[in-house]
Amino acid sequence: MTTQTRFEEQTRPAERATTDEQRRTDDQPRTDEERRTDREPRTDEQTRTGERAAAGGKAAAGEQPGPAEHPLSPGELRRVFGAFPTGVTAVAALVDGIPVGLAANSFTAVSLDPPLLSVCVAHTSTTWPLLADRARLGITVLSADQERACAQLAARSDDRFTGLDWHATEDGAVLLDGAGAWFDTSVEQHIRAGDHDIVLLRIHALEADHTVAPLVFHGSRFRRLEQTAAQNEARPTPRTTGTEESS
Repeated sequence: MTTQTRFEEQTRPAERATTDEQRRTDDQPRTDEERRTDREPRTDEQTRTGERAAAGGKAAAGEQPGPAEHPLSPGELRRVFGAFPTGVTAVAALVDGIPVGLAANSFTAVSLDPPLLSVCVAHTSTTWPLLADRARLGITVLSADQERACAQLAARSDDRFTGLDWHATEDGAVLLDGAGAWFDTSVEQHIRAGDHDIVLLRIHALEADHTVAPLVFHGSRFRRLEQTAAQNEARPTPRTTGTEESS
């Protein structure tokens, strides 16, 4: 207790002296040179030096610097977006009695009430203009065994359905057989978003086979889940009737 009291008494005069000195310094008028220095703009080198000092201060404090900001290239965006694994879907319909479709991995479940999903389509797509005004669109969630079908649907070809097993609904939605899930949909809304359109689709009928292993797209490659129930050969026939929502 005695030592602590003596220490406090020793520090008080020093604190008062420092405070008095600061007051005298603050009361002194500033020189013309000091005023000119304050008004002069900082050079690029001074700015960079200050930024480096600030970054060093954050590192010393244990803070992690965030990602550097710079113009983002399409290739860089694709590379990082590709770190997120997705399924792959086929979007298809009859056009003048002929199946027309494209592959899309931007499938997203949107709403339960009303039942909605979405896909994103690039403005450069030459297939989407043929599908955009169809009464119904079929959305097929492709299985791990349909990698070839996906490659065909993504190719620049006039006949992407050669050798594929598919069927059409009465309203013209085209669905691929042997898949993991099927949706019979109609276009609800187009939302322009950068170089793509977000296409909001209303679901009228749907079915799924959870014994089918999905096709996975990750890191610009097709992949498969390591453990699946794909050995089960009992796969239900897609239903597109009987689940229509009431009008």
